[in-house]
Amino acid sequence: MSAVAVLVGQSGCGVSDENLEEGLTPEQLQARWTSEHAGRPVGHAASFELSGSPLILTTDGTARVDAPSTLVTGASFPDDKYYVFFSEAQVGAQTGLLLLEGERISVTAGTLGAVALSKATARTHREDGSAAPAVELKTRMASSVSDPQVSFPEDWNLAQKALFFSDPVAIQPSGLSLSGFTRGVLVTASGSTAISGSVKVDSAKHMYWYTTSFIENQASVIESSRFALGGAPRAGALASSELSSPPPLPGGLVGVQGRVLMQPGSARSEDSFQLTQAMTDSGLLVPAEVQVAFDKKKALKVAQHGRELLTVVYREKTMRGDAVLADLQVTGSGKEAVRVAIDEPETLVGELWDAVGDAGIAGPVLAIPIAITTPFIAIGEWISCLFSTCPVAYPLWMKAGTVSRFHVIVQGDKLPPGTYDAEVTLTGRNYAPFTIPVHFTIE
Repeated sequence: MSAVAVLVGQSGCGVSDENLEEGLTPEQLQARWTSEHAGRPVGHAASFELSGSPLILTTDGTARVDAPSTLVTGASFPDDKYYVFFSEAQVGAQTGLLLLEGERISVTAGTLGAVALSKATARTHREDGSAAPAVELKTRMASSVSDPQVSFPEDWNLAQKALFFSDPVAIQPSGLSLSGFTRGVLVTASGSTAISGSVKVDSAKHMYWYTTSFIENQASVIESSRFALGGAPRAGALASSELSSPPPLPGGLVGVQGRVLMQPGSARSEDSFQLTQAMTDSGLLVPAEVQVAFDKKKALKVAQHGRELLTVVYREKTMRGDAVLADLQVTGSGKEAVRVAIDEPETLVGELWDAVGDAGIAGPVLAIPIAITTPFIAIGEWISCLFSTCPVAYPLWMKAGTVSRFHVIVQGDKLPPGTYDAEVTLTGRNYAPFTIPVHFTIE
């Protein structure tokens, strides 16, 4: 087997080229790099306190939802009414499916428990400019949860169809009192009981409601294994003893293991968290170091109506900063036949971009494009993968410490038979460029 070349790209540094020992496979190298990263800390210990509106946090995290809060329900299909369902709800001596109808249902006592979240928005005004200080919590759907199977009363027949379009959210309510609904019903195996005025729920398993629904309160502490925070801050600071100079005011943050207090118009970390990236007016704050390895001497033989893949193993070596791709270029005599699959940004970052864009924020968060088009495989163009091996994609946004692989794709139907060379050059926004030579013959 040919030797595998290793290229290292580090922000502000050149590129080194060395050969690994004979016989090392991509799988073996990936396993070795993974073991080298095991147990090492990720990111920089940091804290932040920002003010502005809106501030938007996308998260894979949870928040405890206590009274007073409001369940702001979105209109459900098929009858455009507003429903919230509680499965296995214990109300007094009865247990069943609790169904409440209303646009704003108040939590007047007790707790919903720790609720899984996808997004939190700290705002001082509504989109129409009217003052309305609040924190909006968007819930995250619990996967692999089935709808409750019950027989609805005749005057609630459309609600059964609305339940089909609703998302389940895991909850652990205790002493939960709800009011402000227009009507309600508790459906059990033995029948149904009308609910009016208010209701107390001693326990329940899941809450179901339409995807546009959210929880509204005046303060929330969100615990996140990973989060991205963006907005247009007017004042505040990012602090870290591990960074070489006092950081500028950020327009966006990405971090892990954080507790974030969201209040109307402000957000701050409780204790410290691990910062993996920050976006400022001058660019990305945290440098990264990307290392790739591939079989440098491998000559691909491609059938004229087939394709071949060159496997490239890569990692973010520092474990400190998320690496962000800026550009990808293919040059050389065979460039027309060479493609690289580009992955979507990770979910939290992509959701943040969408959210701040919808809020009309045009600060440094939006100054980092997250789409690269032809001649590379466009995001979502995977039809051929249904019938053959899918090429693994290179990430637009690489988490600190990532170890993975991607493929350079050579398509035999793009050029006539012959021997060709091409170079794939990837340039990072916070890491140095590296080039992958591709040698191939179309037969």
